[in-house]
Order: sequence, then C-alpha cells, then structure tokens
Amino acid sequence: MPDQNLPIKIFYKRGQYDQRATEGMGNKQLPKWVEGPAELAAKSELFQQALAETATGFANRPADKAFIPAVMKVALRSQALAKTPRAAVGELFNRNKSEYNFIGSVQPSELLVRVDSAQHLEFITRNVAQPQEFQVGMSAINELAPFEPIIELPQDLTGTVLKVKLIHFQERHLDEQIEASFEATLRQQQVSFSKIKYTVELTIYELQPTSVDALQVVQDFEALLSITPAPVYGVGLDEADAAAAISVKVPVTGQEYPTIGILDSGIEPIDHLREWLDPRSYVAVAPEDLDRAHGTGVASIVLYGDELQGKQWVGHGAYKLLDATVFPRRGKALTEGELIKRIQEAVSRFPDVKIWNLSGGGDMSCPEQDFSDFGKALDAIQDRYQVLISKSAGNCRNFEQFMPKARIARAADSVRSLVVASMAHDRGPDDDVDADWPSPFSRSGFGPNNLAKPDIAHYGGNSGAPRNGQKASYTGVNAFSLAGGIIQLSGTSFSTPRITALLGGLNQRMADGFDPLLLKTLVVHSASYPAGLALDPIVRLKELGYGRPGSVEQILYTNQHEITIILRDKLIKGGYLEMWDFPFPEELIDNGHYYGEVILTMVGATRLDGTQGVEYCQSDLKVALGTYDRIILSTSKRKRPLNPYQKENGHNLLLPDSYGALTGKKYLASPFTRERQLRKYEGKYHPVKKFAINLDELRKSKKAGLVAPKKWFLKVEGLFAQAAESAARQTGEELSQEFCIAITIRDPRQQYDVYSSVTRHLTASNFQHNNIQLRNQVPVQLRNAPDGSQA
Repeated sequence: MPDQNLPIKIFYKRGQYDQRATEGMGNKQLPKWVEGPAELAAKSELFQQALAETATGFANRPADKAFIPAVMKVALRSQALAKTPRAAVGELFNRNKSEYNFIGSVQPSELLVRVDSAQHLEFITRNVAQPQEFQVGMSAINELAPFEPIIELPQDLTGTVLKVKLIHFQERHLDEQIEASFEATLRQQQVSFSKIKYTVELTIYELQPTSVDALQVVQDFEALLSITPAPVYGVGLDEADAAAAISVKVPVTGQEYPTIGILDSGIEPIDHLREWLDPRSYVAVAPEDLDRAHGTGVASIVLYGDELQGKQWVGHGAYKLLDATVFPRRGKALTEGELIKRIQEAVSRFPDVKIWNLSGGGDMSCPEQDFSDFGKALDAIQDRYQVLISKSAGNCRNFEQFMPKARIARAADSVRSLVVASMAHDRGPDDDVDADWPSPFSRSGFGPNNLAKPDIAHYGGNSGAPRNGQKASYTGVNAFSLAGGIIQLSGTSFSTPRITALLGGLNQRMADGFDPLLLKTLVVHSASYPAGLALDPIVRLKELGYGRPGSVEQILYTNQHEITIILRDKLIKGGYLEMWDFPFPEELIDNGHYYGEVILTMVGATRLDGTQGVEYCQSDLKVALGTYDRIILSTSKRKRPLNPYQKENGHNLLLPDSYGALTGKKYLASPFTRERQLRKYEGKYHPVKKFAINLDELRKSKKAGLVAPKKWFLKVEGLFAQAAESAARQTGEELSQEFCIAITIRDPRQQYDVYSSVTRHLTASNFQHNNIQLRNQVPVQLRNAPDGSQA
C-alpha cells in the first residue's frame, strides 16, 4: 500500500546559475507583404484624404474643446500584428522615439491613434505623403480613418439607463480635464449622472438624458468612445424540496477561523449559519428590497457543501462568513456600475478578507472582440486589494429551446478570478445528461482571445428540456432555505461556492500566507475530467475548463509513485529562466526510453491594460520541459555571447504536435484521457497554461528525445506586448512577471518510488527545496451529533 500522505514540495531556482540573458535577434530584410510603389502611392492618397477630414474636424471645434486630441482608427493587415511591424507603423505617428501615440483598441487588428494638434496632424501628413520612406509602416496599414464612436441605442429609451465611456488618452491630467469638461456638458444639459471608476484607465458614466437634444449633445462630445444601454444584474433561483437533516456545526471557543466574503443577496441567520456569521457586514440594499434566499443557499454550500451531499468533494468546512449584501431581490434592477461600486466598497472595507464568492450575474454574454468592463473591474479590484474572487460562469436557458449554449456571462471573462462552470452530480428522470457531464444550463467558453474560461468546474445540478408540454426539469444540489430546511438548487451559482470553500481550505492549511497565484495554480493543477466523459478535448475545455479539482487533502498530499513540486518566482524583461539537470526519475526507463506522466500548470500575473481591446493581456510566459544530451559552449555568432553555454540536442516535450491523436474507443479507454491537455498556446498571451502528457504517446518520429540516458531541463521565458514596453519606457518601469508553476511527475505503472527519487535529485543538483508548510485543519463541534463528538 503506497504512502498517501507525502506533502507537495516547493523548490527554488539556483540563483544566477539558472538565469539567462535574452539574446537580441535582428533581421533587416523587408517582409514579403511590403507593397510596391504604385500600391503605396494609391494608399498614400487615400490616407491623406482621411487626414484632411480630421483637419476639418480640428478647425471646427469649439474653443473650450480644442485641448481634446483627435483620434484616428488604424486597421492593420493580419501579417503586421507583431511588435516589429507595429513599431514601423508608429514611426508614421510618433514625433520622437519616446513618444507612443497608440492609445488603445476597440476591435481586433484596429488601433486608436492620438493626434494632439493641427501641427501633429501636419507631421503625420508629411510622413504619409512619402510612402517610400515608410514602406513597412504604410504597407502594414489597411485603413486609416477618423474614429467614430460606438453608439448602440434601443428605439425606445424610456426608463433606459445609458452607459457612457470616454476615450482614455493615458495621460492623467488630460483625462481628468476631459472628464471635467464632459461633466460640465451634462450639467448644462440638465442630465443627471453617476460616475463609477471601474479601473485606473476605465471610468464609466451612467445617465438618463431628459431630451433628444441632450442625447445628441452627449453623442457629439469630442472624446466619446461609446454609448450603450447599461447592463443590469441580479440573482435568481431554480429550486425544489429535498428531505434530509444535517448536524449543526459550531465554532470551537477560542479557535480562529478564516473568513470568506459572500457577495450576494444576503445571508439569513438560520441555526446552521448563525454562529459562523462574522459580526461585521456590508449591506447596500434597502430592507424592502431584500431577499436572502440566494445568498443563504450559496453560504450554506460554502460551509456545509460536503455534508449536504454526503461526499468529500472539498474536504474542509470551517469558515467565518462575511455577509456582503450587494444584490437586491429578483425583479429589482441593478445597473452594472452600481453593482461594481458596491463590490468595490465591500472588498475595500474588509482588507483581512482575502477570498470572496461572487455567484450573481446578468444574462448578457461576454463580448467576443474585447473583455467586458465588468471583468476588467473585477481584475482591478483583485489587484488593488490583493484578493481572489471565485466567480460563476453564468447560466442560460437555451437548452429549453434545444439551442446551443450561450457564451460565458460578462464578468466571467475576468482574468484574475477563478471562473467556475457547473457539472451534473446526478441524473433525474427528466434530465438531459448523465452525472459528471457539463450541466445543460452552464454557459460555455471560450472567453475573448480564446481564453480558457471557465477555468474549472464543480457540481451545481442537472436539468432537462421541457417534454410533452411539461416545464423544464431541474435536479439540484442540496442547500439550506431561508427557513433552515434543505432544498435543491441548480446553477453555476451553486457550483462556485464549492471552489470558494476549496480556496478557503487551502489558504487556511498553508502556513506561508495568502498567495493568490499559488492558490489558483494548485486548484487548476489538480483538476481533471471524469472517466468516460466522451467529449472532444476542445469541447470539454470550453464547457468545464480544466475539469473538477481535487479536495484539499488530495491537492496538498501525494503518494510515493508521484511527486508535485512548485516553483514560485518572477521574470524580469531581458532575461529568462533555464534549469539544467531538472529532476526526472532515472528509474522511469523501459526498453531504453523514458516513460511516465507529466502534468505542468503555469499561472502568470499577466500585465493588464483595459484600453487594448482583445489584447487586454499585455504579457505572456512560454514554458518548455524536456531533454538534452549535454552542456556545450555557445554556438552564437555574437563575438561575446550573453550566455556562454547552451544545451545540445534539446527536445521540448510539451509541444502538442509531438503526440499522436487518440480517437474513438482508444480515446475513452486510455486512463490518461481524464488528465490529457495538449492545447497550443503559442502567441496567445494566456495567463493560465496547462500541459498533461504521457510520454508513451509521443510520436515515433519524436522518440529520440526519450532515448536514455538524457538530462532534463525546464525553461521559462517572458514576453511583453509593444504597448506595455512603450508605457514602461515612458515611466522608467522595469517590466516583470510573477508566476507559479506546478509540476507533477508520475509513474503510471506504480512500480517506483518517484517521490524519493525526485527529492534526492533536487538535493544532488543543488536545488533548495522543502515540504510545503502546513497548518493543522481547524476543528469544529457538532451541536446535535448523537454522541456530541467533535468533527
């Protein structure tokens, strides 16, 4: 019987020994897509016409608006999206090397360029009139035109709250001056408004124009980015009765418990919850608009989720609950801006509360070509207050009309949050799917830029389309009602609190303090899919994220046939990390080839910029794990290479194309199918990347990389978008990225003591390492257990 209680380990880079310098690469050849003289001349004429139109706009501006820059739209060809072609485009608009006039993006491949004055416009016009001097930049542009604001208004505006965004020019004093001018305009038109700061670069105005003329004045404002109806949010329940009885858990006197924040509709102080409620609270809802049913159900699953189902899904259930009542009763409209303001106030008021549950949301899907403002706001809250939010992916009723699932809801594209889908825990007689399949009501990914959202999944109920004139069926998970009885509830609202409880349990057990990157890495790393889930790998990733995570104990402990090691570090621009002699068990060799299963999860604290549209994530990390023969002198052609040594015959084993595709019965029969992850991340700027490989599945043509003996390496490189690099040049900031990597190495044949082998190798190769520092699980009492014993 293998030892099942071996703790995961933390290991550290070996100082400068594992640091490498990024070698510069130069290529002076013109790209193949550069256009000829005739094409460039024709393009120059069109662009000059667009610039002349902008000049007319400058000339006709009122004097009190003359300080506002003009904005033009630059549409790039698909081959010119990389940093080098963009820099060439910038030469057309930037008056010196320190200037960067691209201020954002609203559509993929389209940039917004700032034009400060008539003199700046003349400078651009002179450059455009010399296309041969700017061949690459001019060829890279498909279209140059004055920017037109995005205006999406319903025919009937009665009772509609409008959401207005202004252009962010990335210059604080200028942006503040523009906001003051806009607010003065609203007051002159007697338009009441609410101003909400979503993020540092995103200010939203919610307003209701009182006349058509006032609305037209708003639409004509010189720095307007968009006007759309303000999204509204709320919470709702699909419930049924259930018969059961659960013992009341009681805090042990003198014992400290971690606190979890519940951003919801309020928590009813029923017997099972009363003594766990933090004496502090935040209530932003009037008494007549309160309905605590949804929040009580969510809170009950955080605290009693395992007991309510009779399952050890999370394995931890002792938390203080902070009631942050931000949602009103069903049917009471709440605008996005007001909801965000409430969330900001609640989180800021309780800085000691680091983990928050947000199960409410709206019906609108996240945009395809940009990240939602709500998602950006949640990211900004998490960055500012150093918290981690567990967010529901959202529900839809498309299954009731036999239609495809809707995309994840707005805010479920939050990069920093752990976004949770729902999977069925059981199948009722009228439900559509079997247990362990994605719940029919659970929304599907991907997020913008094909981001893997939802991140993970847990049990939140099942449902079935209406048949024979009946209503849709729901088989819910157990939760407490307002009266303290047990009811069944369905929705991603009730899968999400299981992840919140898991995060709380992990955070309580780990002794080194709150670390959202580490928590997120551990949860995603432990996730896998149910055996026998006959879904295409991309479909299951869209609907369930990386799968359902293990319990607290399953995440923190392992057995002797495998080991999980954690690397927590930071990359600074200009360098990368490369670990030679990486510890892979020498015992895992069969017929002269290495074998084994390797799971690698990397989560980066990606740099975010809400003005950059679909390129919201402004930094990326690349990881490679594989084999090499030996270390040799550098073969670089530089006279003095920055890295004097290099590895010989390196093989990166994380490349998806190196593995054969399993299909049909072989796919389902393979025990590794529930773990396998072979997604291509190259160039996607995704902050979460997961690879799960079985070395036996490597293509024959790639098997040379597994011929023993070999040495092993781990390599991590950082990348930054052009906008991030330009912003850093202007401020003098040193660009960097924090990251966390979890690596599990496993003997699928369970023959060898992998845990001891890797531990010895870490020591022999001079890696500092230690077991993760853990605290004991906090105790609770059961008030009405038959024997009065503690749990």
